[in-house]
Amino acid sequence: MMNETKKQKTLRILLLLLIFSLGIGIRLVDFDDPPLDFHPARQLHSALISRAVYLNHGGDLPGLDAEYEHEAIMRGVQEPWIEPPVLEYLTAALYQFAGDADLRVPRACSIVFWLAGAVALYLLCRRFFGMVGTLSGVAFFLFFPYGVFASRSFQPDPLMIALILWALETLCRWEEKPTTGSALLAGVFAGAAIFVKQVSVFPLGLAMLFFVLSARGFRPAVRSVQVWLIAVLSLLPVLVYNVWGYFIQGFLVQQYQGRFYWREILSPAFYVRWLRKVEQVFGLPLAIGGMLGTVGIHRQKYRLLWAGYLAGYVGYGWALPHHIGTHDYYHLILFPLLAVGLGGLVDFVMDRLGGLSAGKLFSRLAVFVLIAGLNGWWLLDSAMTLRRNDYRAWPQLWQELAAALDPYEGQINTIGVMDDYGSGMIYWGLRTPMIWESNVEQMEEQQAMTEIRQAMLNREFLIVTDFESYYQQPRLQRWLLQYAQVYRQTAEYLVFDLREVE
Repeated sequence: MMNETKKQKTLRILLLLLIFSLGIGIRLVDFDDPPLDFHPARQLHSALISRAVYLNHGGDLPGLDAEYEHEAIMRGVQEPWIEPPVLEYLTAALYQFAGDADLRVPRACSIVFWLAGAVALYLLCRRFFGMVGTLSGVAFFLFFPYGVFASRSFQPDPLMIALILWALETLCRWEEKPTTGSALLAGVFAGAAIFVKQVSVFPLGLAMLFFVLSARGFRPAVRSVQVWLIAVLSLLPVLVYNVWGYFIQGFLVQQYQGRFYWREILSPAFYVRWLRKVEQVFGLPLAIGGMLGTVGIHRQKYRLLWAGYLAGYVGYGWALPHHIGTHDYYHLILFPLLAVGLGGLVDFVMDRLGGLSAGKLFSRLAVFVLIAGLNGWWLLDSAMTLRRNDYRAWPQLWQELAAALDPYEGQINTIGVMDDYGSGMIYWGLRTPMIWESNVEQMEEQQAMTEIRQAMLNREFLIVTDFESYYQQPRLQRWLLQYAQVYRQTAEYLVFDLREVE
């Protein structure tokens, strides 16, 4: 950042404090709502693991009996490990202090991680931009609605994003002062990011590679002990975890099966799905603008850092072609790049306005108003979305529904059209429903009826919580209304009695 006067420094600090205060405040809206507002199946997967770890280490669930706690442990230990359960074990340890498996604890952890990432982002942007560009990048990171929702979620992504940003910041610091200590720090942060969620190896790994080769040159980089130290520390933890999980314990074998569909990358439809997800999360104009914004970074090594990050994101999409086109939170990894790029766009505009011979003050004021208005809209949109749905009644509701509809342990008596894949019933009700995933609308009539009837065999109830999916299946609706009875109906759910179906 360029030299600044005392007044400018004071203004920068005050604006930064305001941005962080608003970033914290928006994340505390509906703070005690259960985690059903953002990918509930993924969040409750982690919640099941954490609760089991907590109970296995002497914890208890106030107001619930030993039988419930035992079943909760069984549910948790049956959950497969995808990434190393770092956040889950941290949460379980914090549950001990809370005295309960309080789902506000992991939400608070994720918020803290995201805010820590914003600090690293601020330090990075100060290397590239002036005050307005730097603060604009941080504001986007903290205020953009999708980031607000994702940064409250119980999954490893907020921690991964924070560690990526700190890895890049410490890497830049090492390049400026290449000591063994700074190399250790850069390697530890990079290794932690990749360990927490190993898909980060694509953008982070290529960003580090492009940056080091640009700053040092190929031969000096290859001959540098410190470069090799960073590389080893970056990759060793995740390699050890994969060897242990795949070849020794074997629990990662199933996780790797069916996750790679590399033939998809030859299909134009794959890229359409990919772009639609980017549009869904960020909007294409914002995403393209953010990517282009990194081009204006003055020093080549920093431009190549983000060029490598973007290349790694593309490689990440090619490596996981199914997930990149179906899971919107797989695009969270773009947040660091777009935050820096949007800061770069604002910095570019401010530089050009500084060169005007007339209307400079008015033009800058207009830009400030535009930026403030955009950020205000993001905050308002986030607050309205968070307050739109109230899930506080669902934990008790799932306990009651599970007891009424699926009272027999070890059996699956219910089938569901559910937007959370039954995770709410599993977590709070400790019963696993069968999920209706067939699409019979494209089948022949007789085949469709056979498909429905076979799915309903040996099931006593069908529960609907995903009304959008339900109303898109008129054949299923007609069959249920003809052969089943409406058992319960509220604004939140619809239950059909299948016990008289022959």
